[in-house]
Amino acid sequence: MLSPVLVEADEARLRRQAFGAVLLAAAIIGFSPILVRLSDVGPAAIGFWRLFFSLGPTALWALAERREAKLHARIRAQTAPRLTWRQFLLVAAAGLAFGADLILFHAGLARTSTANGVLIGNLYVIFVFALGWMCLGERPTRGLLVALGFAMAGAALIVGSSLGGSGRPGSFIGDLLCVGGALAYAFYMLFVRVLRCASPGRPALGGGMTALLSSAVGMVMCLAWALAAGERIMPAGMDGLLAVAALGAIVHAGGQGLTTFALGRLPAGVISMVMLLQILVGTALAALLFREFPPMLVLVGGGLLVAGVVAARPRSA
Repeated sequence: MLSPVLVEADEARLRRQAFGAVLLAAAIIGFSPILVRLSDVGPAAIGFWRLFFSLGPTALWALAERREAKLHARIRAQTAPRLTWRQFLLVAAAGLAFGADLILFHAGLARTSTANGVLIGNLYVIFVFALGWMCLGERPTRGLLVALGFAMAGAALIVGSSLGGSGRPGSFIGDLLCVGGALAYAFYMLFVRVLRCASPGRPALGGGMTALLSSAVGMVMCLAWALAAGERIMPAGMDGLLAVAALGAIVHAGGQGLTTFALGRLPAGVISMVMLLQILVGTALAALLFREFPPMLVLVGGGLLVAGVVAARPRSA
């Protein structure tokens, strides 16, 4: 039997791995608004293709995960755990929440600037902290609140610069839709956090299976919405097809997959705050591709964001 010191050291190592996964996820998801801009189909149709092209990689992940679970169960002379009704309902709710996030965010991004969409969409951090505290009892520590203060101060500087007249102005309706998308994404993270946390008598659902099932539910929701709204569903050209394919195979399967993996080892509040780094990625790409160059306030805000992420990183045991 391992000593408590070794167990704690192993847990600390796993938390650091999850933290690294979130950093990489933030960098990957930062490409999302740029690829959405390059797509030539409707907002809900973008969500459909994004989730459709993510099913292949996530299915391979879920299959490998299932084989490993069966191997461990065979070694222990046990039966591999199966999907319960509670897990099915939670993963369906997660898929619906993520589908709503994609529809609202893509629709908002079509009506506002790239900078506004990225910045306002990341307000989900506040919602995640509130929901995680109220629903999961994940009360933030004093150090985490300080880190959040740094991060939110940086985000406020960037938002203030963007809304103060720098770059292309965003419409109120577009900004409001992005806020709705942020709230929907916060619920998605809450549901996934519950699925990925084991408790006595309730085994955790694997990250691959969680990503696969929630993506499938969200895909059906986005397709139904696109058909009902009369959106263009088929990309008109190769550029549009490559954009939605990259959204699915790279941004969603990679970025959201790493986030789902990390939600089994870190609180949702910590992950959501680190994901603020995607603001830097999205803003930098918008400057390079769309000539939306960030002013000095954005650079200062980015520095505060990085300081908040560094302050929130898990420490060694």
